[in-house]
Amino acid sequence: MVQLERYAQMMKVTLGKVEARIAYHVSAEGSVLAQTVQARADRIEIHYDIESTDEPAKVAGLMRNARNGCYVRQTVNRPELFHDTITLNGKPFDLDDYPPPGRG
Repeated sequence: MVQLERYAQMMKVTLGKVEARIAYHVSAEGSVLAQTVQARADRIEIHYDIESTDEPAKVAGLMRNARNGCYVRQTVNRPELFHDTITLNGKPFDLDDYPPPGRG
């Protein structure tokens, strides 16, 4: 919603009431003991109720910019952005040095 307000100001789109409803569907599989747990988001549904006196084409442009300018949405689309580093007791720690049970 922050991006909608931000881009509406830049694009001079008049917004009235704006509401969003979000449904987040998740699941997980695998075993905690075998260290094979895989969590995932199966679907994220967002419904916007927008009031505006502007032309629908202007609102469509606003929505495109808000979606494309959303850091969270863009990060989810590019999971390779995550790069973890770990220290254990102040020393570098590499998970690959300790494979899960039954995989080493």
